[in-house]
Amino acid sequence: MPISMKSVKDKIELYRTAWRDGAVEASFAGMTLSQFEVATSVPLDLRSEIAELELELKRKKAEMADADLTALELLKLVVNSVRGTAGFGDNSPLYANLGYVRLQDRKSGKTNKSPKPAVPATAA
Repeated sequence: MPISMKSVKDKIELYRTAWRDGAVEASFAGMTLSQFEVATSVPLDLRSEIAELELELKRKKAEMADADLTALELLKLVVNSVRGTAGFGDNSPLYANLGYVRLQDRKSGKTNKSPKPAVPATAA
C-alpha cells in the first residue's frame, strides 16, 4: 500500500501536537520533543519548498505566455512586411519559407466535377 504524502505530514503534526500536549518533558525513541521536531522538519521543509517552486513555475508559465503573444505579434509584422516589400511579396520564395502558400501556388478550391448520375433502382 503506497504511503500518502499528505498522511505523512498530518501524522508528523499529530505526533508533535500529542507529544507537546501530553508529555512535553518525556523522551521517546531516545529523543526529546525538540529533537523530534528537528528530525521531522525535513519533510515539512521540503513540502514548503515544493509549494514555492510550484508558484514560481506558474509565474514563469504566465511570463512565457505573455512573451509568446509578443513574439506572435512580431511574427505577424515580419510576414506582413515581407508581403508588402517590393521584390518579395506573397509570391516570393521567402514568403513560402516562412510557412505560407505563395499566391501562385494557391488552388481555388473549385472543382468542375459533374454530378454522378443516380443509379436506377432495378425492379425485381
